[in-house]
Amino acid sequence: MWLHILLLGSLFMSSCTLLQRKPLPPVPPQPVYHIDETLVDTLKPGSTRIEIDLGRQEMRLLNADKAPVVVTQISTGRHGNPTPTGEFMVLEKLPTKFSNRYGKFVKPDTREVVVWRTWEHHGPPPPGTEYEGYEMKHWLRLTWPGVGIHQGEFKPGELSSKGCIRTPAEPQRVIWEHAGLGTPVRITGSAKGHPDAP
Repeated sequence: MWLHILLLGSLFMSSCTLLQRKPLPPVPPQPVYHIDETLVDTLKPGSTRIEIDLGRQEMRLLNADKAPVVVTQISTGRHGNPTPTGEFMVLEKLPTKFSNRYGKFVKPDTREVVVWRTWEHHGPPPPGTEYEGYEMKHWLRLTWPGVGIHQGEFKPGELSSKGCIRTPAEPQRVIWEHAGLGTPVRITGSAKGHPDAP
């Protein structure tokens, strides 16, 4: 009889545990992109160009025949920091750039973050901290004031940058590898109708 009671008790406890578990949060949607591997293999240095459509929030790497090699969702400037339009060219190419404008204050010994957004901080840096710029991988500079194309996290359909063009990791890696100083970049369209836009 005691065995039955113990079995019933353990079943009751396990069912309570199951009932108390919280559901896992939904996985956020990831940006969509396409890389034509066949065309990637035929790209020649100096023959590519980049086109960016702000209205569609889309970027394309084109080959010499203007065929799309990479097509990817992007995220551009929001709230008073629109991404500029016009004809540009790649002015600087770095594997990783650390922003001198957007960063955080951290403790030098532990790297513990004290202030996450320095541009929203007023007054001097907190005592015992130093500035650490946010990392921007596969950086392609378009303007000397600081607009560029780089790898960055974002939710599809949201504007999230301070004027730069954020891209998913894999398409940006391919674009970076096949772009160089002087690669032409054309930015057209408008994100003004977007709820995140200025």
